[in-house]
Amino acid sequence: MSRTLRTSAATAALLLLAACTPAPAPAPPPAASPFNATDTAWIQLMIPMNEQLLPALALAPPELAPFAAELEVSHERELAQLKRLRARAGLSDENPHAGHEMPGLVSEADLAGLRLDPTGLPATLREHLAQSALLARGEQDSGADQETRDLAASIVTARAAQSARLG
Repeated sequence: MSRTLRTSAATAALLLLAACTPAPAPAPPPAASPFNATDTAWIQLMIPMNEQLLPALALAPPELAPFAAELEVSHERELAQLKRLRARAGLSDENPHAGHEMPGLVSEADLAGLRLDPTGLPATLREHLAQSALLARGEQDSGADQETRDLAASIVTARAAQSARLG
């Protein structure tokens, strides 16, 4: 028997066997979610970005302290919204980015450096503001959940104003 004929016979046998086996009950469709992968990834990254910035703001030198206090208020407000979205999306409150080194995400090493020399805070803030705006624009472009996209739009606007004030 040729190889082609054997392959065809095997395929026919499998099809015949499959036809004789009772079909499994169809799985129920997954619950519809307004969130897509972009929404969930953005929420899960923006929470630690904001949370990890807060201790750095507390290290602001006197000339930057009023601006740092305003950033703290705005970032806390965003955090409340992000955490509400995280709960609505059914996401864990575990930080999947713990220990990661990323632009705009203040690390323990960054904090240690700022404790030694708080004059580096403006550069840290510039990077955070730029990266969080970039991520928010990505959410606006590719996110599915309207409330999440609206928050991203407000963050883009806020970061532009904050960056302009920082200079």
